[in-house]
Amino acid sequence: MEAPPVKYVRSEDDRYIAFRTMGTGPRDYMIVLPSLGTIEMLTVPPAKRLMHSYVEHSRLISFDRRGAGLSDPVEVPATLEEQMADVNAVLDACSSERVVLEAQAEAAMLAVVYAATHPERVSHLILMHPMARMTAAPGYDWGWKDEETRERDFVRPMLARWGTGENGVDASPILAARDPAFKEWWGRWERLSSSPGTMEKRMKLIARLDVREILPRVQAPTLVLDRPAAKAMDSRHAHYFAEHIPDADLLELPGRDAISFGDDFEAYLEAVEHFVTGAVVDRRDERALATVLFTDICGSTEIAAARGDREWRSLLERHDGITRELVGAYGGTAVKSTGDGFLATFDGPARALRCAAELGERVAGLGIELRSGLHTGEVEMIGSDVGGMAVHIGARIGALGGPGEVLASSTVKDLVVGSGIEFSDRGSHSLKGVPGEWKLFAVASV
Repeated sequence: MEAPPVKYVRSEDDRYIAFRTMGTGPRDYMIVLPSLGTIEMLTVPPAKRLMHSYVEHSRLISFDRRGAGLSDPVEVPATLEEQMADVNAVLDACSSERVVLEAQAEAAMLAVVYAATHPERVSHLILMHPMARMTAAPGYDWGWKDEETRERDFVRPMLARWGTGENGVDASPILAARDPAFKEWWGRWERLSSSPGTMEKRMKLIARLDVREILPRVQAPTLVLDRPAAKAMDSRHAHYFAEHIPDADLLELPGRDAISFGDDFEAYLEAVEHFVTGAVVDRRDERALATVLFTDICGSTEIAAARGDREWRSLLERHDGITRELVGAYGGTAVKSTGDGFLATFDGPARALRCAAELGERVAGLGIELRSGLHTGEVEMIGSDVGGMAVHIGARIGALGGPGEVLASSTVKDLVVGSGIEFSDRGSHSLKGVPGEWKLFAVASV
């Protein structure tokens, strides 16, 4: 198979993202590479065999994640929100409306957030050895004990051997023993993907990511693949995904290699081909993951009484105009006015937070203060309106804010790791009509 040309597309912030397409199959199949990875090495042995198998049933699409391989470098590791924009840019450049989305290891974090946020673009989701987070947490105690332990026992040894191919031998010992070209291939894979220093920065960000709360929002038919005998991976990660993504199928594969094209490669291929070409029920409906923003004018009743009906209506019109302008500028949807505030939705939480912060600054010029509340969760599309528990939670959070305050749920805070947005802890709160205690955070700087 000849290596098809590498193409480039500009993402929304003018970063160039490198991508390739292979084959002309009846469906589109996108591989989301891990942070370690580059399309430059997918068309040469030993990965070439896997690519050839994919194009027998699909048009294959893959890309280098920003900051890696052939895509533009970045000074700061990219957030999941920024990378979702890159996925959209690549799909648009390929005129692809819907894809089978495949990801392995930590790349599953990006894949599930994208699938939950854009259910209309993902027909199937295939995850091999996925991870929802890297370090241990209550209910997820098989991760690394803490970041210091992970740094000492995993990151530093990996970086010390970077580019030598030894890390690949550990991940896939059987393939390395059978294929003398594998070790050199893996070494080049690392060297072309990233420098050790850049990878170290990326690993620090990955260690802070946590997508556990997103898993129940995935709608696409999902296949979770695991090789229990692969020493490089802990099967409890995969089991967690299968238990928390609705109706996900878990398939345990034979073999001892962590990567998909390792030993017992044929079992992996058969599982993928059956899943994407068989009669699988499409469970999508009018639901999607979104960040909900509620704003409210503080002391609106007193302001209306003091200014009179005419001046109050004029003030509201200017407030509404600024709100619609900024929501649109940040890529959101201004769903509706709530009388003295607004409900808006965004497909990225960092955009929503920055919009809320700038909105507060802009309307201060009108002599009013806003309180804002944000939550990321599953919303129901009801015509031009939205509903569901996430909307209810966002409204309750907004009501707890003080003048000029932007309050967010812990879900929002966790999803903007690496964005540079800083928060102040506002403690745990009960939200009327919502079970449990909710940790809230105020935006300190954007």
